[in-house]
Amino acid sequence: MVEGLLNLEKAALERLTESRIASGSLGCEMEEMLSLAGVYWDEVDSEYFSIDTFQKETFARLAMEYAHENYA
Repeated sequence: MVEGLLNLEKAALERLTESRIASGSLGCEMEEMLSLAGVYWDEVDSEYFSIDTFQKETFARLAMEYAHENYA
């Protein structure tokens, strides 16, 4: 079930990104709503991303990196 939600979120972020690239902006009200939901525009990669997903991926990567036996 979680995998399905992540796929749905990814597809929604891709559609939002396509809309922003096509129109130049989604408007201030839409941007405010997205930020309340934890979705932000990445200026470097030119795509929308979920801060929750970014944090989960970052924490998982750091846990793997620092859980290595040399850091124990």
